[in-house]
Amino acid sequence: MDRFFMPLVVLIVGVLFFCMVESQAQLAPALYVFGDSAVVSGNDNKLNTNGKANYAPYGIDFPAAGPTGRATNGFTIADFVAKSLGLQSPRPFLVVNTRTDRSYEGFNYASGLAGIRSETGTADHGVTLSMEKQIELFRKTVEEYLPSHFGAAELRKYLSKSIFLVIVGSNDYSHNYLSNQYKSSQIYDMKQFSDLLLDNLQSQLLDNLYHLGARKFVVFEMDAMGCEPGFLETVKPSKCGKRVNSYVETYNHKLGVMLQRAAKSVRNATFVLGKRYQLMNDLVANPTRFGLRDSANPCCSVSKSGLCVPNKAPCQDRKSRVFFDAIHPTEAVYKTIAAQCFNGDGLCVPMNIQQLTKK
Repeated sequence: MDRFFMPLVVLIVGVLFFCMVESQAQLAPALYVFGDSAVVSGNDNKLNTNGKANYAPYGIDFPAAGPTGRATNGFTIADFVAKSLGLQSPRPFLVVNTRTDRSYEGFNYASGLAGIRSETGTADHGVTLSMEKQIELFRKTVEEYLPSHFGAAELRKYLSKSIFLVIVGSNDYSHNYLSNQYKSSQIYDMKQFSDLLLDNLQSQLLDNLYHLGARKFVVFEMDAMGCEPGFLETVKPSKCGKRVNSYVETYNHKLGVMLQRAAKSVRNATFVLGKRYQLMNDLVANPTRFGLRDSANPCCSVSKSGLCVPNKAPCQDRKSRVFFDAIHPTEAVYKTIAAQCFNGDGLCVPMNIQQLTKK
């Protein structure tokens, strides 16, 4: 009997250990994602917009499903953060049947052309989910969807331990302030517009998300838009557009100040700043430092919009490129950003996401 008993004991111990590791691996109960094309995952497929990325070659490296609406060749920052947290990738809220589906590991509310300002992206690209609309969908989640699974006290604890990832703002410049379709640049100077955006964002974070139960925020800077291939084409030789990046730098500096101020104005909340601007600058200037080679040329053939031309084969060396189309980085870049923010030192301050989960 002993020779059968011992393997059984080993098997049981192994299963228990595996289950214990699995339970420990989930570092947060859920990840909720808000923002633009840096984290979009399929909501736009349900909208009347021409900013969709739901066609080949987008998603060429995404497991099994292919094009999903992600504006890159594979995973986004949100996908990598979710994986590191031990969670499934948050599904796009608009494609989920909330009457029958029961998922409590978070949702993705992002829309590719979304901005902090509600009008951003709508004049020339149709319907989009602004931050305001995304937060209303989250309100619906908290008030109608989640209570079917959680009691009131349990729900408050669940939300307070969840991670809220926000990447937004770039479209407020590219598809608002810098667009001929809007009069923003005629009404506001650069400083006034950045102040307007940050006042709006602060209200969205504090008056809305915090009020609904969010306590752990990870808010990313805008990246170096002037270094994207779409802007590089207008600058000779191939250097980052200084004017565009000056707008971004002004906004990013004030974002850091605003988050510090927000942390002091409310109780039991932590605000982490994702400082991706300098990292993107470094990736463009010195891609080989990050194991990449080409930082000037899009991997796919692009249209005037900067998006990939449908159904044309992209480059073969996607793992060595910085940009997939003329606007959006490759999965390789998103993986670098997510990894450094999750357990690195310096990209996300005053702590990384792994440290945030222990707060």
